[in-house]
Amino acid sequence: MRNQRGITLIALVITIIVLLILAGVSIAMLTGDNGILTQANNAKMSQIEGQVKEEINLAIQATKMYAEQKAVETSTGWLAQSNIGTNTDAANAETVIGQMKNDLNSNYAFSAGTGTLTITYTSSDYSAATNYSSAKIVAEITISGNNFTVTSMKATRGSAAADVIDLI
Repeated sequence: MRNQRGITLIALVITIIVLLILAGVSIAMLTGDNGILTQANNAKMSQIEGQVKEEINLAIQATKMYAEQKAVETSTGWLAQSNIGTNTDAANAETVIGQMKNDLNSNYAFSAGTGTLTITYTSSDYSAATNYSSAKIVAEITISGNNFTVTSMKATRGSAAADVIDLI
């Protein structure tokens, strides 16, 4: 029996303890507030928000170019503040806003008021990233003459007031 080799019981217990410690550290790094999964989710939210912000800004620029190329003019300029949401030059205003709708996909909803345009973005990807079914990004655009100004852009990531993030 002197030539037999094998693992002692103590070496086996020590190996199991080391493996349990490594497993605990690995699980802690995956989950938790600063875990890899949380960081990946935060990065996904930020990427979607940045993409939406860029898409809205590009649609505004494309709309300006469209209006200038097509000479969509109203009685007080090519798109006057008083034209949005009213019957005055409504067809021309709808033409310009319709162009913006064409530039953005079906995840965007539009509502026009007097001198303002509200664009709301919702998608299942954004809801999944925020873990909030009513997650949305809302951009308020003021239209005055030839100027489109994004006055606010807010992301709603949850139901609490602290979950509404200003993106501008």
